[in-house]
Amino acid sequence: MPIKVKLHGRIRSAVGSEEIELPTGVSTVGELVQELSRRLGSDANRYIFESGTNQMHPTLVLLVNGHSVKMLQGLKTPLAERDTVTIDSVDIIETVGGG
Repeated sequence: MPIKVKLHGRIRSAVGSEEIELPTGVSTVGELVQELSRRLGSDANRYIFESGTNQMHPTLVLLVNGHSVKMLQGLKTPLAERDTVTIDSVDIIETVGGG
């Protein structure tokens, strides 16, 4: 059974779909990110990776079965059949006003 990847925010808009499935050969979050990069192309990659690097964008939020990979094993977090990975890009904008 494939791994479900739910897409949100700008990544969903870039891909044009709210959910994709990846084959079970993907065994870690790092492999999943690389597979997404290969499949989705440059439009989605600009939200996944920092410009000109192979590092994940700091606004990228990755959840495996509802748990942040930052609290698990990061890119080494193992994946199993029937896991659900949720990916979102979050920006916090502070409004400053004055007079």
